[in-house]
Amino acid sequence: MEVIERTSNPYGSVLIISPWNYPLQLSLMPAISAIAAGNCCVIKPSEYTPATSELLEKVVNQTFSSDQLVVVTGDAQMSKRLTILPFDLIFFTGSQQTGKAVLQQVSQQLTPPVILELGGKNPCIMDETGFSTAAIQEIVWGGKFLNAGQTCIAPDSLFVHVTIYEKVLSEISKSLLAFYGAHPADSDDYARICHRSHFQKLIDFMKQGDIWYGGEYDEDTLFIAPTVITDIEQGSSIMREEIFGPLLPVIPYTDLQSLLSENEIQRDALTAYMFSTNKSNIQIYKQHMRSTCVSVNQVIHHAANPHVAFGGIGGASGHSSYHGKAGFKACSYNRTNYRAFHYLHVPDKYPPYSDKDMNVVKKFENGLYKR
Repeated sequence: MEVIERTSNPYGSVLIISPWNYPLQLSLMPAISAIAAGNCCVIKPSEYTPATSELLEKVVNQTFSSDQLVVVTGDAQMSKRLTILPFDLIFFTGSQQTGKAVLQQVSQQLTPPVILELGGKNPCIMDETGFSTAAIQEIVWGGKFLNAGQTCIAPDSLFVHVTIYEKVLSEISKSLLAFYGAHPADSDDYARICHRSHFQKLIDFMKQGDIWYGGEYDEDTLFIAPTVITDIEQGSSIMREEIFGPLLPVIPYTDLQSLLSENEIQRDALTAYMFSTNKSNIQIYKQHMRSTCVSVNQVIHHAANPHVAFGGIGGASGHSSYHGKAGFKACSYNRTNYRAFHYLHVPDKYPPYSDKDMNVVKKFENGLYKR
């Protein structure tokens, strides 16, 4: 009698390096997955959010034992020091550039899994059937201006069918005015850019097209107004690099198949968005994209659903997924326990083998192939 038992087992020790855009959520959510799977964790929060990092360090280190969960603060050098330690799993959320550096460094230790949650240029397409006031409000809210666009699953650029292009621009302006008023710097609901170097990158992006709406900024307060950009210059970096800020390029197109074939859309983006009621167009888009999530007629909500795995497919979007059950699976591995209770001794399975033994094997193989 033989018994097969399969179990989920924790990797052991997990290092979580979290980003600055959602410093609390993106520190604790991976930790929840890791601890649920039975691991112990070290969290290294971003140095760009010192107040949140200090609070997280104080609360966590007072609440948990150091052999279960601990927060370690510091700059990029601290991250480098941590990644050379023999952790069993590393969970990194952040930029593509830093993700590459982390992956290169930990490869020297042959750390089994490295979970990379990066980002990419999440495309959003609105075809000629997708326009509505509600759709525009959805894009404006979650697309580029929630958290001042500093969200990895925010639609990066909006591609609009030429027949509704002017109407879409007009409706975006109305929604921005309704949400944040004529002076968004005075709005309690509008965020600021997290740090100065990223602020400057966004200002450089703003110069690569025409400002349809917004464009105001204040370097002292790191404020950039909700900004819509049109007529983007050919080959501009704003169309190649992840924006990660409150700048929304709106680009007209005439034919969906042509748009997809021009390679202006990152196929492996973290999320692909489409606003449409055309089943054929939706199917074409789904088949074209390689993203782990293709979201139709909504923005961002899927990331709050615990039944939806969240993560990249490789390349710029990172790899591996978490949230809910997917997080438990990402932070554990499967083990098979195989046990024979009554050992069956078959002398003929050991060498030397006779012609009779080989004939039996051949008959057995022939029987398998005939099936």
